[in-house]
Amino acid sequence: MQNYINISMILGKKYRVCGGILKNFICLPLLILLLYGCSPYNEQVKKEYDSSHYSTLYKTLEQATQKKNNDLLLWQMQSGFLTFSYFAPHFSLDDLEKAEVLFKGYESEGLLSNVGANIGATLSNDMAMPYKGYIYEGSLLNFYKALAFSSIGDSANARIEFNRANDRQRRAKEYYQKEVKKAHDDAVKAANEKQANTDYANNTTDSSINTILNEKYSNLKNFAIYKDLINPVIPYISGIFFMIEKDFTKSIDLLKEAYGISQADIIANDMQILEARKFARSYPHFTWILIEDGDIARIDGFATTIPIILHNGINSVNLALPYLNDGKANFQTYQINGINADKITQVSQLFGSEFEKRLPAIITRAIISAIVKFTVSYSFNEFGGSYGAIAGLVTTLIFSAVTDTDTRMSLILPDTVWAAKIPNTESKIQIMGDNHLIAELSITTDCDSLPKRQKKNVEFDSLLKAKSQDLSARIHFLKHSNFDNVVCATTDNIVYVRVRHNKATHFIVKGD
Repeated sequence: MQNYINISMILGKKYRVCGGILKNFICLPLLILLLYGCSPYNEQVKKEYDSSHYSTLYKTLEQATQKKNNDLLLWQMQSGFLTFSYFAPHFSLDDLEKAEVLFKGYESEGLLSNVGANIGATLSNDMAMPYKGYIYEGSLLNFYKALAFSSIGDSANARIEFNRANDRQRRAKEYYQKEVKKAHDDAVKAANEKQANTDYANNTTDSSINTILNEKYSNLKNFAIYKDLINPVIPYISGIFFMIEKDFTKSIDLLKEAYGISQADIIANDMQILEARKFARSYPHFTWILIEDGDIARIDGFATTIPIILHNGINSVNLALPYLNDGKANFQTYQINGINADKITQVSQLFGSEFEKRLPAIITRAIISAIVKFTVSYSFNEFGGSYGAIAGLVTTLIFSAVTDTDTRMSLILPDTVWAAKIPNTESKIQIMGDNHLIAELSITTDCDSLPKRQKKNVEFDSLLKAKSQDLSARIHFLKHSNFDNVVCATTDNIVYVRVRHNKATHFIVKGD
């Protein structure tokens, strides 16, 4: 029973407090509670977003980003996504840039790295570890930055960000092929450094993990359809941008990639438009409508019991694991001036595809955590003398209370993305969701919306610099920035629309 004796080795030297853990057993439960990683902002953010209190939510997120905690990247991304979709893309650049800097740091060290080295995660749950994000989120950071730069006429920076978004997601599949195995090996190694134990490796073999996946995650077949983790809307809108910029060679490659995944009719037609424009001196202009709809699938947790083989025989341990709910669509169909929009991306399924690739690492951590907790409780009970039974009971209760799964994710993203286009010969753009009018814009030769966006962007940047801590002034500015209701008839345009709770925001992200 040597593997169950040395609790101080499991905890590590820096956690040897109170002069002798077995004699002063109350210190361990207190330590575990201190390590519990639940953020006080999680439920508040969810409540404010679900009730569409976007201004209040913006304030909450900005306050959360001032706290240097494990969820900093999450809150920084959420603030950027919120600002982009509900206040205007050109106001989101500061938050998106800060979030991408954080994401790049985590990405370079490994999004699944150091999973077993964190004592807090082992004794409590994965929310004690930093939120490092998903690659689809990182790609969207660059994609939204590209659209935000485009919206203020900064084509050079937009081009850079479109390239980064496409490059990042193309590397995703290969990235996970390397990271998942490394994460498993690192978790077992880190656990053994605390206390050598063959049980970690023996209970996290491929067959053990696959058994749990097959029994508990049969629903993932409905999600995991983007095996290469490519979000087709990113190469699609990138391709439209480069076509408008007359970079036809780059555009056609991107459009082909998007069509190969989505098979959307609109993309096939856009490739024909591109070919017609290659040698044309003049050509008709179009307005492309990009619609983000509904709420992305959310992670919840569930508890399950599995048998594991330990040195003292077969034991049952409790695991807390995550699962994906379905995403929530707002409307089932979209029409623009009577033309049916095409569904380009099912974002919830894209999320599910990446979530599936992470599950082996998540389950490995859960099993190792369960073994460590079982080891600590067993050691108290068997070798704790007169205090052992009480210490074992208290520790078991505390472990039960803090054992939870990591449900952190970007709430402020859509369930699906749609696209349509209309010729600029029409006088207006009517956007219908399930035959309900949700937005209307005019098409006019009075092309002055770009200078207005540029002016607003400069004003917002000046406010950030002059009153960086004045959230009230910032919120007042954002709330009084109007939607773009007019598009230019003499340029190609891209209009971004966000639909949620039967309401739409809409902004021009390309065009004068």
